[in-house]
Amino acid sequence: MTDIRIEWLTASTDCDQAGCSGGYSEGARVWFDGELALDLPPEPSCYGSTFYDQEQVFGLILAKLGHNLVETSYD
Repeated sequence: MTDIRIEWLTASTDCDQAGCSGGYSEGARVWFDGELALDLPPEPSCYGSTFYDQEQVFGLILAKLGHNLVETSYD
């Protein structure tokens, strides 16, 4: 069994441009058995931040382990 460790990351930045209150972003680092497997750094900006939410991180972990995630809706 693979030991998985997740370090959740956050970052923010101030913005000097009019109409922007600053940027916020989330990311993660994921280790499999002590080896860095995914490095998903948060990159905040006032426009177009790079952001990885928990759902995306877990999906990337499953993909890295060779599993396909299929989501369905019960509408």
